Amino acid sequence: MNLSNNTILISGGTSRIGWALGQALLKLNNTVILMGRNQQKLNEAHQAGFETISCDLSQQQEIEEASVTIQNKYPHLNMLFNNAGVQHNYDFTESVIPIHKIAQEININVTGQIILTQLLIPLLDHNQNAFIINTTSGLGAFPKSDGLVYSASKAAMRNFTVGLRYNLKKNGICVLEFMPPVTDTNMTAGRDEQKMSADELVKHIIPQLRKEKKILTIPKMRLFLWIAFFFPFLAHKILSGPEK
Repeated sequence: MNLSNNTILISGGTSRIGWALGQALLKLNNTVILMGRNQQKLNEAHQAGFETISCDLSQQQEIEEASVTIQNKYPHLNMLFNNAGVQHNYDFTESVIPIHKIAQEININVTGQIILTQLLIPLLDHNQNAFIINTTSGLGAFPKSDGLVYSASKAAMRNFTVGLRYNLKKNGICVLEFMPPVTDTNMTAGRDEQKMSADELVKHIIPQLRKEKKILTIPKMRLFLWIAFFFPFLAHKILSGPEK
């Protein structure tokens, strides 16, 4: 992959992972468009040299409006990072969960990103060196008990990524999967576990992106994928933590 002179859209671009990824790609002489919901953060991103688009991926009308803006303003778009995500931690089987939390996780993590992708495929198809990179999670390979809906949403994106990869082979659009480990973000704030910084994560990912690896991740996550497939009981123990 040529990592310079691209036009790149990153959803969830004002989050720590999206921001770190955007900064790295901006330094490589790309036009980087950050998409997010927080207008203040988008304004700050614009001051930092990014292009920006306001869009809430839980709102279909906003996705449609954003896609029209992208097609008109950025006709050379050739790289889409579906990086937006939200996670609410709760015990699905023992708690009464506000319905809007469940809906938000599914709409932002899956439905909205699938709609955005579908609307932008014709534009990507028109340009050379086209890529779609979907951010998933190890929890898409094996669910965590206090994040069943989030895990299900990431499993859906993993499945969507594989299917999209095969469907777009004829179009010449390359589809990759980005699987971060537990990263120091607002989503993981307060968790008592080892976390990687977003900047350190991106340092690992950029060389893999250049090589077009199908799964962009770190060695620990590749090991977890192997464990989840062959030894699911062990994956459950790893995610459940030590017994108390």
